[in-house]
Amino acid sequence: MTGNKMSANNSDQYNIKKEPYYRTVGDEVKLYEAAYAARMPIMLKGPTGCGKTRFVEYMAWKLKRPLVTVACNEDMTASDLVGRFLLDATGTRWQDGPLTVAARLGAICYLDEVVEARQDTTVVIHPLTDHRRTLPLDKKGELVNAHADFQLVISYNPGYQNLMKDLKQSTKQRFGALDFAYPETTIEAEVVAHEAGIDSDTAHKLVQIAHRARNLKGHGLDEGISTRLLVYAGNLINKGIEPKAACMMALVRPITDDPDIRETLDAAVGAFFQ
Repeated sequence: MTGNKMSANNSDQYNIKKEPYYRTVGDEVKLYEAAYAARMPIMLKGPTGCGKTRFVEYMAWKLKRPLVTVACNEDMTASDLVGRFLLDATGTRWQDGPLTVAARLGAICYLDEVVEARQDTTVVIHPLTDHRRTLPLDKKGELVNAHADFQLVISYNPGYQNLMKDLKQSTKQRFGALDFAYPETTIEAEVVAHEAGIDSDTAHKLVQIAHRARNLKGHGLDEGISTRLLVYAGNLINKGIEPKAACMMALVRPITDDPDIRETLDAAVGAFFQ
């Protein structure tokens, strides 16, 4: 991609070609469709690994819109989002950042775990989240008017918020919000069984282990076992790994190094898988 020029080929790389598996748990699809119709910026709030990213992928597929995803981190600068000048053999050229690409294409731009980004970086999204729907490229001297189909979506884990890592109220109040949580037992087991290709009984056992861990949140654990980790454990079991060993590797060891917590979780695994 050179300069500002966009083409069908450029946008095609951001299209979701195959329907992502997503199990609805409430009216979130209907609410999102209404929000997109109004081009309302949306904030997805919920714990890690509960399905926020998969939901955005599913909605982009359902709405037939390109999806530009940005994994936010504390080193991300405003230039990483909007673009910068680069030097090459022909001289200086401008390279659009992912936010600018999405605004020009009319894509859904998904800023994953936006709270990880510096507050001075997230401020650049403000003009795109009100009636202006514009993105100033100060270094280039250009004002980008967002495509009519553009929408901004951010995800946010309230469990990680603190005085140093939280969204400003001036940012939060520019978004509508959908709350996400780990699904109830039957639905979560259905998701795990489908994604990992394992039987329903094994999936239910994995979910029960996750419930034990989630009850320890705030009592030794910063975060419980996510649905994503349950799928990882199921994948290992599907590949022939003994269930107890799969749980130790995918469920217990990633979330804690505390020997007492590990012992407690190991006991929970042993209660379901001998």
